Amino acid sequence: MVKVKLSGLNIVPARGKWYVYHRDSKEILLKGFEGSRADLVRRLAEPDLIAAYNNRRTRDLKRTYPEGTLGACVQWFETECPTYTKLADATKKDYTAAFQYLRPEFDVPLHSITQPELYEVRDRCAVQKWPRFADKMMSALSSMFSQAVKRGKMPTNPAKGIDKAHRADPNANREWSPEEWPAATANAPTEIMIPLMLARYVGFRGQTIASVQWKNYQPDARFGKCFRHVAKKNAEQSWVLVAPELQAYLDSLDRTSLNIATRTDGRPWASEKEMQTAVSHYLRRLEKDGLIGAGTTLHGLRVSYAAELGRGGASNGDVAAALGDRSERMGKHYTRHVENETRVIRAFEGKKKP
Repeated sequence: MVKVKLSGLNIVPARGKWYVYHRDSKEILLKGFEGSRADLVRRLAEPDLIAAYNNRRTRDLKRTYPEGTLGACVQWFETECPTYTKLADATKKDYTAAFQYLRPEFDVPLHSITQPELYEVRDRCAVQKWPRFADKMMSALSSMFSQAVKRGKMPTNPAKGIDKAHRADPNANREWSPEEWPAATANAPTEIMIPLMLARYVGFRGQTIASVQWKNYQPDARFGKCFRHVAKKNAEQSWVLVAPELQAYLDSLDRTSLNIATRTDGRPWASEKEMQTAVSHYLRRLEKDGLIGAGTTLHGLRVSYAAELGRGGASNGDVAAALGDRSERMGKHYTRHVENETRVIRAFEGKKKP
C-alpha cells in the first residue's frame, strides 16, 4: 500500500467527531466523521478524499462564480460595493478571513441560504476556529447581505439578528482606578505614553489614536486647543476639547511624523493592531509586577474619560457626542457604572435624613 502524505491540513476533534480542513483556505475536506484516529487515517487514504485533496491544490481559487451564488456576492462586495471601500483596513482584513473560511460554500445559491443554516455554519466555525471569529464571520455576512438586499441580489438578510457565539465579559475594558493611572504613566516610554494620554484625555479609540495627525490638533479661541477629525469607525465628524494636561504634553513633543502617535524610531505605527499590541504588552508587564490590576486596557481609558464626564453631570447624549459616537445608547454604555454609583449615593443620602 502506497502512503500519501496530505500536508497543509488541520484535523479537529469536536463532540466525538472529526473535522478535516485545509489550513490556508479553511475549506472542509471531511466533516462529522465518527470513529477512532486510526479510522480517520484510513478514511483519508481512500481515493475520493485523495482526489478531493488534489483537486483543491490545483483549483483556481480566483475563479468566477455564477451570478446568484454566495461566491459571486462576495466577489461583488469586495470589488464593486461602495460600502466595502469605506471600511477600515482592520475590518476589511477580518472580512477577508471570514470569506476565506466560507469558500467551500461559495457555490450555494443566495436564495437558498436560511438563518438555521447560518446558525449551523456559525456553530461549526466556533468549534473549528473560536467563537469570536464565528461572530465576526456573521457580521461580515450581515454587512454584505444588507447591501445585496438593497440592490435586489437577494430578498432578505438571513444573517440579521443572529445571536453571538462569544459571550462578552460585561466588565471587560473597565474604568481604571485612581491609583493605576500614575502607576502606568510614571515610567512609560513616549511611544506608549502618547496612546495612553489620547485615550485618557480625549477618549479616542485605538484606530483613531493610530491615525490622528497633528493637523487635527487645532487652536480654539474659547478653550485653547481642540481636535477636529472624522472618526474612521463611523465617519462621524468629531470636535472635542483638549484638557490642559494633554495640551501641555502634546506641546512638549517633537513632531517627527504627520501622525501624533509614533513608534520608538519616530515613525507612525504600521497599524492599529501593532500599536494596541505594544500598549497591551506594556500594561501586562506592569500587572505582572503588581503595579496595576487585571483588566486594564487602552480602551478602558476611553471608559475612564466617559465616566469623568458622566460624574461631572454630562447626559448620555453629551457623553456620546464627546466620544464621537452617534448613538446616545453608547454614552449610556460607557457610563452605566457611574449611574449605579449615583443611585447608591442617593440611597445613602436618603438614609441620613431624619
